[in-house]
Amino acid sequence: MSSIGSVFQLVGKMHPRISASNSWQVFPECPPVARRVLSTPLMSQIPEVGKDTLMPLDQAKPRTLADIIILLETDASAASTRTRHRISAINRFCDLVHRAPGDVSTDAPSLRGLLDGIHPAQYCITAKTLSNIKSALADALRTVGSLPKDDPKGARSKAWVEFLDHAGAKHQAWSLSRLVTYCSNRRIEPDAVSDDVMGAFQSHLDARLLTKDPATLCKEMAQTWNGIVKRNNLPFAALSYEVGGQYRCRPLSIYPQSLQDEISRYLDLLAHDDLFDKDGPDKPLRPTSLRNTEAHLRQYLDGMVLAGEEPAKLTHLKKVVTTEKMKLAFKAIIERRGNNEIPVGLHNIAATITGLARHYLKVDPAELDGIRNIKKKVFSDPSGMSDKNSERLAQFNDWGNVARLISLPCQLMARALDNPASNRSALLAMHAAAFSILLSCPMRAKNLASLDLERHILTHRKGTHTIYTLRIAGREVKNKEPIEVQLNPGNSRLLHTYITTFRPQISSVLGSALFPKTGDGTPRAPSNLSSDLKYLIYRETGLVVNVHLFRHIAAKLYLNAHPGDYETVRRLLKHKKLQTTIDFYAELSNQWAHDRYDVAVLSKWGGGND
Repeated sequence: MSSIGSVFQLVGKMHPRISASNSWQVFPECPPVARRVLSTPLMSQIPEVGKDTLMPLDQAKPRTLADIIILLETDASAASTRTRHRISAINRFCDLVHRAPGDVSTDAPSLRGLLDGIHPAQYCITAKTLSNIKSALADALRTVGSLPKDDPKGARSKAWVEFLDHAGAKHQAWSLSRLVTYCSNRRIEPDAVSDDVMGAFQSHLDARLLTKDPATLCKEMAQTWNGIVKRNNLPFAALSYEVGGQYRCRPLSIYPQSLQDEISRYLDLLAHDDLFDKDGPDKPLRPTSLRNTEAHLRQYLDGMVLAGEEPAKLTHLKKVVTTEKMKLAFKAIIERRGNNEIPVGLHNIAATITGLARHYLKVDPAELDGIRNIKKKVFSDPSGMSDKNSERLAQFNDWGNVARLISLPCQLMARALDNPASNRSALLAMHAAAFSILLSCPMRAKNLASLDLERHILTHRKGTHTIYTLRIAGREVKNKEPIEVQLNPGNSRLLHTYITTFRPQISSVLGSALFPKTGDGTPRAPSNLSSDLKYLIYRETGLVVNVHLFRHIAAKLYLNAHPGDYETVRRLLKHKKLQTTIDFYAELSNQWAHDRYDVAVLSKWGGGND
């Protein structure tokens, strides 16, 4: 087949209308697989025209999936069913990721990234089909040597057997099996396991795994390891291993007590611990704002330590809040990220330090001007939608995804009603009710989690049906704008089913929380409810959607139908200012503008939509 490819390239030199991309039309006798390989943009197995000889296939290192197909077809067992399955899996995988085989590297991390973007619901295939494709793809790569084979499972030492006997459950011992095999084959006993060993183990997995993220696996294994060691008081090292994990600032507890006390007094002042303190702000800060202020101070101090300051010498706020110290800390924070870009959150830290210097420390005007100048230099415009939210919102350019999300509450409730006595069904019904509320009235996670039957839920009868209205006072909403929405009959019916049939099963403790905790009946934490909903949406639909994104989705879908009607969106999302709505969603009109341009211009010249 390589010689055929060379012929096509040579013919292409003489006849420009014939190339590797259309050669199958000129030579229809080429088998289908050969056609596909020859149409790829990169053929690392075929040398440039003019070379006297071809490199033997068994001496070339396969760099692309096209190379893998060629090697499989030239193998003596090419006619076997298993080989056909391997080639079929490569072609099917390339179809799913919309890439040609010659454009896909055989590098394991690259393949993992592409496989991670495939969700059965998004491609109308079953989870079993996707699993088979992944398995056959890995088998094909191992067959030609592109993917190292797994370590053989040898005998485990007595020390490892005793360690695994301490696992509290079989799944814990099973989750460590890869690590145990890796260590056993290298004569590493449990007492020698360390963060360095885990780092080498991740590198080992990184070159072999296609289906799971090695970093996530190693983190989970480290957590399991630490749990076994701690529960059984074993004389082994606790693992702190987490490559690529989120950076964590040093806690305030490492600094002198005098500094900790001063920070505590400042936070009490912001919280109006003393209502009549003349130095306090006009309005007390909310708990979330207080947590953010403390986090900003912790990040600032951490930057100073990164810059070389000794924690023990940071005794008072007046010593640490200066123009020079601020420059040192901010430079260290920027350098730590490694990309020489100003982090978005650095402006928030600067704002906190500026407020502290001005209102609490009352620094002299010259020093305050210096601090303000640094704040200006790290300024970032927070208006508009973040890149991450814009990317996630783009999922809903596909109306199939819109249908998947909007139909999800009814699908979950239908499954719950199939087995209404099950606790799992009760949770499905609870999540279905939460989704129906978010689709009817996109609200923030805190308001959703704190919904209360007695304070926020109103009912009235409409014939034989119960209609629900949500009412949240302005003092409970972030921007003080009250929420009052009457649910439509369909969503009212779904919510009624949850409240009357399933909610009593969630918690046996009497209470009025709409989404109660199982143990004590109090409202679920916003973070926990949000993470559960995000996980469920991805599991069922393949969409990455958090609770807050429902607000952006509602705006996008409405503006698709009514371009430019920002006032309705403002009222829907309870924005105080119309400009806020325009700043966030004006970019959504870009596609509408392009569509109108297609109709007005391109369609007249055959370049518009069919």
